[in-house]
Amino acid sequence: MDITGSSNVYYLSPAYLLIIVVLIGFIYHLIRNQEYKNTILSSTIIGIIFSVILVPIDDLMYFLLRMGMFVVLVIFGGFLAVGFKKLRIMNETENFYELENKLEGHRKWWSDQSHKSQTITICITSLLGIVLIISAVCLLTPVENPVQLDLEFTPSNGFINANYTDDGEMIVFIANNTTQCVLTGSSEANATVTITSNDLGMYNQTVPLDPDGNFAYNLDIPQNVSIIKISLEATKPGKDNRSITFFIKKQ
Repeated sequence: MDITGSSNVYYLSPAYLLIIVVLIGFIYHLIRNQEYKNTILSSTIIGIIFSVILVPIDDLMYFLLRMGMFVVLVIFGGFLAVGFKKLRIMNETENFYELENKLEGHRKWWSDQSHKSQTITICITSLLGIVLIISAVCLLTPVENPVQLDLEFTPSNGFINANYTDDGEMIVFIANNTTQCVLTGSSEANATVTITSNDLGMYNQTVPLDPDGNFAYNLDIPQNVSIIKISLEATKPGKDNRSITFFIKKQ
């Protein structure tokens, strides 16, 4: 019987996330606001709320960057919504043309455009802005490419069973009289795997790998220790680090 510990993380594509933020800003301002100036304050508040909910605050620069992007995207959605509302008002209000005829320069040019041209211009401008922001985010957000790191906890190596704590951390059980067990697993060729456990007095000790990337590491378990926390980390040039933390508990 193999008791295999693994973890899967699912990521929402940054492009899809940013498009969702734009749509939410569009829907909100389509319902609430009729002037461009009214979108800025509410968009800033919505962007901050999204940042607090979706972005971890452990990296302040990353958090502030995402917050700024969310605010700008909500503003884009708001401008697009207000633009559509203004076009609808143009179709319903004859006096709008009288006001537009008094404008000068580029505002006069805008008033001379047909309804269709104005709609197309607003849509293209907003979409180009969204594309530029999404492109910047994709360039600034590295693709997740972690090193492979897997563990196996088998009865032949001294382990009885495995479970998870309330915090989602893995905990594996050994017999109360066990003084040694074998930690087996695998990584990638040319990777470096280290093990750390304050309870066992080990700090970034290298775990030897065979040519296929497999390892078997002997753990000496003190008799007077009932629970041990262990962390393994795999590193490899050109890839993101991968770490697994688990507990060994006597029962």
